[in-house]
Amino acid sequence: MPAIRDLNKLNTFVRVAERRSFTMAARDLRMTPSIVSKHVSELEEMLGLSLLTRSTHGVALTEVGETFFHKCLHMLAELEDVVVDARNAELGPYGTLRIQATNGFARWFLAPLMTEFAASHPQLRVELVTEAATRTPMEDRCDAIVSDRSPAGLGLVSQDLGAVRHVVCASPAYFRAHGTPKRPQELQGHNCLVSSPFTAKKWRFSEGRRDVAVEVKGGFCSNSSAVLIRLALDGLGIVRLPLHAVREDLEAGRLQAVFRESLRSDERIAVYYSKAKHLPAKTQLFIDFLKAAVAPELDAAASA
Repeated sequence: MPAIRDLNKLNTFVRVAERRSFTMAARDLRMTPSIVSKHVSELEEMLGLSLLTRSTHGVALTEVGETFFHKCLHMLAELEDVVVDARNAELGPYGTLRIQATNGFARWFLAPLMTEFAASHPQLRVELVTEAATRTPMEDRCDAIVSDRSPAGLGLVSQDLGAVRHVVCASPAYFRAHGTPKRPQELQGHNCLVSSPFTAKKWRFSEGRRDVAVEVKGGFCSNSSAVLIRLALDGLGIVRLPLHAVREDLEAGRLQAVFRESLRSDERIAVYYSKAKHLPAKTQLFIDFLKAAVAPELDAAASA
């Protein structure tokens, strides 16, 4: 069997196997479907093996193709580690750092810190995208995802950054008009602005050793923290939001918090990235920066 020296053919086969589609693989690789099909056919001819079965229903791996696919993944990962090591040693952090983060975290945590990061590393170009973290860095070309929920994609590892403390709050005008609830259960009689669709939602509290889940509802909901804050400031109702989103309004007295000690906040923020053995220097640099700059602030807020 001749040696396989064309890594492009191997890489093309791997992408087709991952996508189970010549068309989608072609789009990822910026080739035409006919070129992708030709590469895979030439690889099969070179090996003397049938790696894929093609039908009107799509593409599937043969038994030998499945084994070959996993060996290719391992081999290409090892090769990438060698390349990354060489680039890190020669160039250090370089290129474009692509970050994906949830909207709220990007606005209230990352944005204030990025000036410091950019000033310290002027050789890097930073792209920060605020989208739902539902696709893998390979598909979105992201180097890191910062989120309070695990991305749907496989092949990622994470480092926990800390707990996200929440507060229940409203404007002084709202409390003057409708009264300040003394116990969590009294929230059921208030207009609570929630972030889910127009259905009952449970806010969790601790009363002594007992956990209490209070179903709240109201006349407005939005998945935008900025919108909920605006409505709360206008006196429309009570909100439950991350402390970092409303800290300035609380400190200025524009919002007042209730049940500070009893509100349960189980959400945590983590940074997700490729599980490659050797990360690009730019990605490792950003992870270390987050751990040094963000994690202490989250921990301080959670213990406050």
